[in-house]
Amino acid sequence: MLKTASQPKVQGPCKATNGIKIPLRLFGPAMASAMLLASPMSVDARPPPRENAETRCTLEALDKFADTRAKFSMEASSGGMEEAVVDVRGCSFKGMDLRNKVLSGVIMQGADFSGTNLSGVQMSRADARGANFADANMDDLNGYGTLFDGANCENVTFSNAILSSSSFGKFENNWANMKNTHFEGALLSSSDVIRVCENPTLLEDTRRYELGCRGSR
Repeated sequence: MLKTASQPKVQGPCKATNGIKIPLRLFGPAMASAMLLASPMSVDARPPPRENAETRCTLEALDKFADTRAKFSMEASSGGMEEAVVDVRGCSFKGMDLRNKVLSGVIMQGADFSGTNLSGVQMSRADARGANFADANMDDLNGYGTLFDGANCENVTFSNAILSSSSFGKFENNWANMKNTHFEGALLSSSDVIRVCENPTLLEDTRRYELGCRGSR
């Protein structure tokens, strides 16, 4: 059964942590609302990775500043914390065991996570546009606010995953592939469901019985 939930509250001012300097900010109501509704990336174009693949495409790279990114995923994903940026664009972690890793705020456009065990992973506000998650285990994943636009999610089951404010739309004119993707027990708001239901690659049974899409084909 699909779960629905309201948006979480915006947290208070940030502090310096783990040697990473995070400027204190005071948010008015308008700014808080804007940040709450903002996607992980407000700018589509990113500069090329600063490190080479041998340095970036490692398990050690995924663990950099994990505690900081878990607490401040919004700042990390928006580029506001350059010291804590983890950029694995185009890297391959195919078939690896990444259970319970912290991938919050990670830039993973076009990366290959096919067949990877991502159960229990903290992956809030990650940029996963165009990434390959085919046949990955994504049970109990926290994907709050993550961009799955254009990603390959074929044969993925988001059992009991948190997917509030995440998106499964188009990236570079390609829809996220959601063939045989399932959402049993996943947490989505009613507005999230409406957006997910726009994806034409969903199976009819998923649209009708798991998501409750209106006007199912």
